[in-house]
Amino acid sequence: MKVSDFFGRRVLDKKANEIGKVADMVIKPKEGLITTIIISTSDFGLTRKDMEIETSDIEEVGDYLLLNIEKKDLELRKESSKKT
Repeated sequence: MKVSDFFGRRVLDKKANEIGKVADMVIKPKEGLITTIIISTSDFGLTRKDMEIETSDIEEVGDYLLLNIEKKDLELRKESSKKT
């Protein structure tokens, strides 16, 4: 699978709630590994909010990117990272 195949793919949490779409990726070029995937939670530039997930958060890749965590857990993680 090409990296470009991920962009725009819808992301679902483990309860099949849509979180957003894949907007970007952080890659370690020397190792050729994807470390972080950035999800856009909105289609509009003014209200766009991004969330980051680790590759360990991914359960399955198909027509959707299915996560093994819930949306509320991602939001809690995002809030705790702001405090540090």
